[in-house]
Amino acid sequence: MKHPRHTLCLAALACILVLASCHHTSAYRWENRESGKVLTHENELLGTLTVTTTDGLSHSEKIQAIDSLTFCLTCTFKAQRNLDSARLQITFAHASASDFWMVPAVSYNGNNWGRGHEPKGAQENGQWRTISYRRTAIPGAIYSEGTQYAFATWSDTPQQEREAYACSVQPDESETRHCYIWPEEEMPSTYAGRDRFAPGWCKAVPLKKGETLTKTIYLCITPRLAEHAAMRGFLKRAWDMAPKVKPKIYSAEKLWELGIRYAKESLWTEDGDFRGFSIGLLPSDDGKWFQRRGGKYEIGWCGQNASYAISLLHDYLKNGSQESLEKGMATLDTWARCSLPNGLFTVRYDNPNGPIDACNLGVAAANFFEAHDVAAQCGFDRPGYDSLAYRICDFVMNDQQPDGGYAKGWHPNGESIYREGTTGCFVVPAMLEAYRRSGNKAYLTSAQRAYHYYLAGLKRDGFTTAGALDTWCIDKESSMALLRSAMRFHSLTGEPEYLEDALAVSNYLSTWLWHYDEKYPEDDDFTIYDYHTFGATAVSVQHNHLDPYALLWVADWVELSALTGDSQWREKAEAIWHNGNQLVSDGTLEINGRQRPAGAQNEAYFECQWGFQPGEEVHRINNWLVAWPGAFRLETLRRLPPDVKFE
Repeated sequence: MKHPRHTLCLAALACILVLASCHHTSAYRWENRESGKVLTHENELLGTLTVTTTDGLSHSEKIQAIDSLTFCLTCTFKAQRNLDSARLQITFAHASASDFWMVPAVSYNGNNWGRGHEPKGAQENGQWRTISYRRTAIPGAIYSEGTQYAFATWSDTPQQEREAYACSVQPDESETRHCYIWPEEEMPSTYAGRDRFAPGWCKAVPLKKGETLTKTIYLCITPRLAEHAAMRGFLKRAWDMAPKVKPKIYSAEKLWELGIRYAKESLWTEDGDFRGFSIGLLPSDDGKWFQRRGGKYEIGWCGQNASYAISLLHDYLKNGSQESLEKGMATLDTWARCSLPNGLFTVRYDNPNGPIDACNLGVAAANFFEAHDVAAQCGFDRPGYDSLAYRICDFVMNDQQPDGGYAKGWHPNGESIYREGTTGCFVVPAMLEAYRRSGNKAYLTSAQRAYHYYLAGLKRDGFTTAGALDTWCIDKESSMALLRSAMRFHSLTGEPEYLEDALAVSNYLSTWLWHYDEKYPEDDDFTIYDYHTFGATAVSVQHNHLDPYALLWVADWVELSALTGDSQWREKAEAIWHNGNQLVSDGTLEINGRQRPAGAQNEAYFECQWGFQPGEEVHRINNWLVAWPGAFRLETLRRLPPDVKFE
């Protein structure tokens, strides 16, 4: 018998399935017309499939139903003569203007939010943008919502370079075209680095007479639903169809050991009155590594001093390491001095006059609440830890706006710098912990007002914004704070609508999750070092590369799967865990001629043309051995239930 608190969540899912089943396969018909293959429903035109090619290519199409709402469109091409360079385009034209469209991990309705200079809109100087499939979280995926229906298309993963392709979404006043182009190109320019463009490019692939090429497009139809909920059906189908890859990783016990070693052996520093952890290591000219010399010490975000300190205290409790105890407590005591008279907190130790962002501030409060309890387990009474966390919450609560939003950042004097975006949501979990500990409903009320403000933005716009502190754009990190908040609200209140919220957030996060394992040439970094893209997440629309940030929400998806009975969240959590624990050094790992210290892992993986120009030597694995991946790994190991083993 299901618990009553699950009723609303399961009922909402059932509603989506009922709406889908009402439009069974026989209701959708494909007809051959002069304009192409036309999809209709009860004589209503829904869309048209067309194929265009260079001269010398013949083509044929076959359409098969996968389920009641999903079709497989297979196009076969044959060279009628030798071709030095062939080109083809498969287009499904959704017969409706779209007020929301998306290329997962690349563009959300044209990326018009934010101050970044990432690609804006579907066109550049009047020319439709074409995008390599390598940038997309689901291969070549395009999603568009029309007046009555939502359509999603995607393709297969090329198994060799010559099969690589591009996609293009082309919305206009009467229709929205989902286009697939072969061979691969990016035109009229390519987004090559943060706010940096390079000239566009088109590959040339010859075909011999009689040679064939097959391209497959998947098409998913869903009746339009409020708050962009129609994308759930497409995302579930794409995940179920995705080949699941499990790269070899170390055991949880070994990963814990390596994470603790990296903190103590490579990141630990004593610098004047500072005792704590460096933000990360950079390569030196002598082939070794050095701690970054600027922007060195941070409580959360990239530096993760508080999280590492708590993990060291757990290591003492687990393994009896006196060194872990001493360094963990020294770090917390150092940072405890950073509380400001107005309740704010210096989040960067070596920049006390700098801005105080909500991401770091929320992490500081939540971690010091936790640190108070773990320190007590280790025999230390630190009431100041609790106090500074409450004071942070009090300041933010008193600064809260009438609409419920918190600021994104403040000056140390308490003046707000900016309020745009979803970043303020990082304070909500700390506010909920303040309520849980104190019973003071003022904290709960403040958290609810903020949470609903940020959640409304996601449901209205279809995206969240500005969580990655080195960008100002649509991103994934800010939505993690919403997921954590929804799960905490559910835990505290038992209200089922919070599970439904968690599902809405999780589906958005899934648009950043790599559903496939990209293939690369034999001499490519990813092939040489056996790195697999499946389970990675892209950073933001301003930063088009992969990282293991999603490690931070693995435990939330494990819990969500258990509460809803939906296995996809457990499967996705496992995919993230395996992806995010690749290439963790055991102290002997050498990448691009440089040996990495025990527990080290780099931050960025460049799956597309990012950070290098055509013709340059390509290194897809960077050398920034930042602190946060190890901290997230340890934190997740602390949070996962004992019976969960991803090995």
